[in-house]
This record gives sequence, structure tokens and C-alpha cells, in this order.
Amino acid sequence: MQRVPWYPIMVLVAGSCFGLISPLLKIAYAHGFSAAEATDAQYVLGVIPLWLIVPFWRQGKRRIARGQWPILVLSGLAGAGTSYTYYSAILFLPASLAIVLLFQFTWMVMVIDIVVTRRLPSRAKWVGGGLIVIGTILAVGIIGHKLSHFPVWTVGFGLLSGLCYAISLYLYSYLDIETSPVLQSAVIVTVATLAAFIPFPPTFIGQIHEVHGFWLWGFIMAFFSQIAPPILMMVAVPRVGGRMAGVLGSIELPVAVVSARLILGEQEDMLGWIGVLLIVTGIIVSEWRTRQESGFLPPGEIPGEIKEA
Repeated sequence: MQRVPWYPIMVLVAGSCFGLISPLLKIAYAHGFSAAEATDAQYVLGVIPLWLIVPFWRQGKRRIARGQWPILVLSGLAGAGTSYTYYSAILFLPASLAIVLLFQFTWMVMVIDIVVTRRLPSRAKWVGGGLIVIGTILAVGIIGHKLSHFPVWTVGFGLLSGLCYAISLYLYSYLDIETSPVLQSAVIVTVATLAAFIPFPPTFIGQIHEVHGFWLWGFIMAFFSQIAPPILMMVAVPRVGGRMAGVLGSIELPVAVVSARLILGEQEDMLGWIGVLLIVTGIIVSEWRTRQESGFLPPGEIPGEIKEA
């Protein structure tokens, strides 16, 4: 089988985009955004450009098969669930703790895949996953946090954000690789936008002038969360598999740590950098072994053939 290394790289880039959201979100809050405004802004300013791009995107079919609609709708709901639970939790939890709770998606994706496929991961996946979990604990300083100090619901929301993210990542692996990725992204983000309006009604429309930098920071957040990552994921995840996407997606944390240092000036201790190194090592271990064993799908192959053991 022909190996196509661009697909895992695309997942890494998508994860890196998500890694930039935490520092960007802090900047948005500093400019007067509320959690509701930040959520609604990124979805509204994300879905409009996607639909504008759809007519000009030539790659892939422009018609969605009937069987794909449930996957797209569930993906959109899971995406909205991730944003709502994470943005709500980060208002009451330390950013580092909120991130580590979200990052439980790395093992949640693996569990979902085991339940669905009834196949255990390879030894390399266990080793890589273990390194990622240990690295995550070190990178965010979770050892110094006591969960009992925070409301139970906030911790629950943090874990739920990880579960929602894991579900969305895994669902992407079942998308039709022959359908336009931009069209699929537009549908998913549209569903997510409508779902986000339930807990966060779009009252910001009449208050845009009161939020400094609404259009600028709203579009920047939209690009790095709702425009670039979904398109990359639509193309790559059906070819690398949901389990592998969960591993590659963990690049989000190292990017979040580095960007927080560069953008916000936050300091990181030696244990934090060791954690980042362990996460990257875990990704390399899992990714290298997978490529050695099976490679990745060239365009047009059946998604079901890429599920790694």
C-alpha cells in the first residue's frame, strides 16, 4: 500500500491550531469577551466563511450521502459540547487543570475504539499512550492541584469536554473521503453553531460595539478552531483512523504550553518541559510504529481499511 505521510501531518497541524485557542481565549477575555460571546463569535465567524468557500472548492463530491448525515450531525453536536463544557469549566478552574481534564480525550478515544472494533491497541500504542498521559500530568502541573478545592460540576464539565472531543475525533474517521471536506466542515460547524445557541443565545449581535476587537479576535479564534482544523480533519482522520487521530491530536498541549510562553509570557518549570518532551515522544512512538506496520490510505481507498490494530 502506498504511504501518504501528509495525512498525519494534517492532523498534527489541526491539533496545533487547537493548541493556540487557550492563549487566544485568554486574550479575548481580556478584551471584554464573555464565555458566551467567545463561543458564539467563533462559530458565527467560522461558519460564514466555510459556506462562502464551498462553491469554489473543486475537490470531492458536492452531495452528501444519506448515511453520512447522522455522522455529520453527531460530530457537530460533539463539537458544540466540547466548546460549551470547556469554556464553562475554564472560567472556574485553573487553565492548567482545565486543559488536563480536556486532555483525557487521548485515552478516551482509545477506549471508544476498543469498544467499537473489539480490538486491543498494539504495544506501541500502549507505550505511546502511557508517555502522553504522564507527559500531560507533568506539563500542566496537575500534581499540585486538589480537585476537592473546586466545584464538582466544573471538574465534571472538564472531563465531559474531553469525552465530547474524543467522540468528535472518532466520528471523523467514518466520514466519506470522496465528499468535499469543506462541505462536510460547513455542515458540522452549522450544526455546532445552532447547538451552541441553546446555552449561549446570540445576544452578542446587539452588543458587538461594546466588545473591543470583536471582529478581529472573533475571526482569529474562528480560523484556528472552526475553519482550518475541521477541513484538515475531514481530509486526514478518515485515512489515519480515529485512534491514531487521538494520539496525533495530543500535540495540542505542547503547542498550548509553548504559545502561552510566547504569547502570554507564562513561565513553565522544568517538569513542564519534560512533560512536553514526553508527549512528543509518545506521538513519535505511536506514529512511527503505525507507519512501519500499515502506512496510510492514498486517496480513494476505503476508510474501514485503516483501522490499526
